[in-house]
Amino acid sequence: MDRRKLGKGKLPTRAEAQVVWLSRDGAPAGTTDLLERAVRDMEWLPGTAYAWVAGETVTLKGIRRHLVTERQVAREHTHITGYWRRTTPAPAAPGDADAHGQVAADHSEAEADDAHERLHRLTDPAPGHAIRAAVTLGLFELVDGGTRDAARLAERTGADPVTLTALLTYLVSIDLLALDGDGYRLTAVSEELVEDGHSADEYHLGGAQAALDASLSGLVPTLLTGRAGYRTAAGETFVEAMAHDARLAGTARAAVEEEARWIAPGVVRAHDWSAVPEVTATGPGAGTVAGALVRAFPGLRARVTALPSVLRALREEILDTDVLPHVELVPQTGAAPAPGTRTLLMCRQLAWLGDEDAAHLLAETAAALAADGTLLLVEQVTAADPDDADAPPWTTCA
Repeated sequence: MDRRKLGKGKLPTRAEAQVVWLSRDGAPAGTTDLLERAVRDMEWLPGTAYAWVAGETVTLKGIRRHLVTERQVAREHTHITGYWRRTTPAPAAPGDADAHGQVAADHSEAEADDAHERLHRLTDPAPGHAIRAAVTLGLFELVDGGTRDAARLAERTGADPVTLTALLTYLVSIDLLALDGDGYRLTAVSEELVEDGHSADEYHLGGAQAALDASLSGLVPTLLTGRAGYRTAAGETFVEAMAHDARLAGTARAAVEEEARWIAPGVVRAHDWSAVPEVTATGPGAGTVAGALVRAFPGLRARVTALPSVLRALREEILDTDVLPHVELVPQTGAAPAPGTRTLLMCRQLAWLGDEDAAHLLAETAAALAADGTLLLVEQVTAADPDDADAPPWTTCA
């Protein structure tokens, strides 16, 4: 958005917001501390603070430190994302324009020599496990907050000192931590984990994304049977574990709804919603898709059916306040619609089922729809052309 066309301070918004423009006066983007100084100088109002911060990665470091460390704003009350990083293009090496054949030959030989090392890196599970363990223990945040020596880190995390020291040593070897005198400090890589809340949540072993990553250990049984092969330490599938693990279920719902933001525009375009007076949506991501539909078609009445815990998450965390009054949240067990439903939007329901169960659900759904009713499915499919990299991974069909 061009500020010069808007006029200073005239950013359109329905919120009761104070808009402050900061001029770089010609300085390149991402090279000033204007944002940090503005945040530090602003009046700190009473009550609970919520901060949404986005910008160049390096310039956000001071803002994050001020909010989280100095102001003690709870991590769950901040959303800080460095969505771009200022870089300087590397200069071309002298002679690159000459001897192309020799350069190509050297490159090919070096690639062959490095094949064994590349294979080791590709198959080594240790870095991922070590990083996830460190994130789950809160090691990087503790180091960032000033707890730097192994003994205090063991005390703060409740970890065994000897085992934790081994982990710290390994993290130094893979450049996640660096030795600094008698203690440890963050590196550029671990700073990314601390500064990007999404990354930290993604790697926490108590969350859904880490559980999904761990499910790759059951890939062979899944390839052989087509069914979920992963089991938790308690012998449960991912879906079964969610039934009683509140953190796992909560992060899974958030991840699913976040993913649904990418497919919602396609659902809006894929059907003639202007001719639909009312739609019932069910399944993972249904809340986000329903929200997008009522925004695009204000006259559309939307209903989302799900378990009470799912509806609570939609109400409190997912649906925007301007959309919530236009979406009816109806507690329901099971995916089949109420008898006489005219338009049903079913999101990602079949992905969790085997063929026999999926066929049963579709038959049960068809029997409940009105005689002239419509069923719309939102499912992940394989592209008709495997070589078409631009083919959408989702489809909607009547």
